[in-house]
Amino acid sequence: MLANVEAEAALLGALMQGSAEIIDLVCERLRPADFYEPVHARVYAAVLELHSGGKPVTPVLLRPRFEEDDGLRRLGGVSYLARLTADGQGMLAPRELAEQVADLAARRKMQARFTSAAGACADLSLSIDAVAAQGEVPPEATPGLNSRTYTLGQAFTAANDRIDEIAAGTTAPGVRLVGLQDWDDVTKGMRPGAYILVGGRPSMGKTALTLSVARRAAQAGHGVLYVSREMDIVELMPRIQADLLAEAGGDAGMQEVRDGALSARDKALLRGIENEVQDWPLVIIDPETFGADQINLVIRQQARQFERRGHKLELVIIDYLGLIDPPPGRVNREQEVSLISQSIKQAARSNRIPIIVLSQLSRGVEQREDKHPQLSDLRDSGTLEQDADIVIFVYRDQYYLERSEPDAADKKREKWEQDFAASKDKMEVYSAKNRQGALCRRKPWFFGRNQAVRNSDFYQREGF
Repeated sequence: MLANVEAEAALLGALMQGSAEIIDLVCERLRPADFYEPVHARVYAAVLELHSGGKPVTPVLLRPRFEEDDGLRRLGGVSYLARLTADGQGMLAPRELAEQVADLAARRKMQARFTSAAGACADLSLSIDAVAAQGEVPPEATPGLNSRTYTLGQAFTAANDRIDEIAAGTTAPGVRLVGLQDWDDVTKGMRPGAYILVGGRPSMGKTALTLSVARRAAQAGHGVLYVSREMDIVELMPRIQADLLAEAGGDAGMQEVRDGALSARDKALLRGIENEVQDWPLVIIDPETFGADQINLVIRQQARQFERRGHKLELVIIDYLGLIDPPPGRVNREQEVSLISQSIKQAARSNRIPIIVLSQLSRGVEQREDKHPQLSDLRDSGTLEQDADIVIFVYRDQYYLERSEPDAADKKREKWEQDFAASKDKMEVYSAKNRQGALCRRKPWFFGRNQAVRNSDFYQREGF
């Protein structure tokens, strides 16, 4: 028999323990019709209804809905609900249980379809095409293949409505920043569902740039989640403090902030900034483990927490791709990175949130005379280029010039000094791929001492 009623019962027991996260995990994969036992299907439907209404899911709250349910009486009445939670087996593997229930449901639908097709073969009044149609498996019978369907007319109307909403100011065209137009120019706006890959060699300023993007988006009122796998919060905060301190006119750099070697004036400025940032909707997490299979779950959990605080999660930044734990059982790094990248893309699309992911580049960049990154430098997997909607590279000529300084008597010294002066405190940020518009290159300022990224017109705006 293509069913496992015990697995269904164990799964329902897990869902009725009151964990919204587990229900979120399961409801993406499973529908009430996927349950073989009709009572289980009705209980699951009631679970989803309570959950979608923001209510906790417990046997006590479900009981009034099933006191008159004849099917439940057959299984032992409303006390059956309590027995499901008392068992506790489902808490060990809710994802695996949901996968099995969905898989068996798909197989039952396929079996029914194929049985119908076998019977149709004997009906000579039917054409071959009609018989073949009997054997086609509809998309809803196959887990994971569901999609939203629009006629061209519906999609066109929705697109026109969106244009009107943007013009009226009721809908934002995407996540925009405060004070960093260069980034908006390169991305063409961070639109819902976009997967944005930011690549660069070490010490190019990727983290400083994305921290600046995070806090400037939060300043603009967008809810931002920053997931840091490379550095913990203790390491990140001096970078943010030094950036904001420089913007406020302070003197100390990141090293002084880290060492606590601040003047009384700088300390007072930081206290003032502390009051200002209290309401910025920016959350930083530094999880000890963060797997490809957790990306979607963490985003959904954080989105609920943002809502409780009165904000909406609108941007996720992950630093960085190479430190996302791969799924188990993969044979090589390229396959692992492909699956991680696909998980990121799926999370961006399903949550309708732009996700920025930092990525290291291969060492092949260092072997070229022109060290500007290109798409072929993306590390470990060609699918990164394919999956990402936007690929942005970060490059600083100053980094390489500092490491190739000739002696004072060297005949190349004069040319080096000219090049160094031209590149000092400059960063190049450019798109190598953008499904949302034309490619673009901007040259913002990067002040390494303060880990501060400033727009390319910084000195004009400051009056220099």
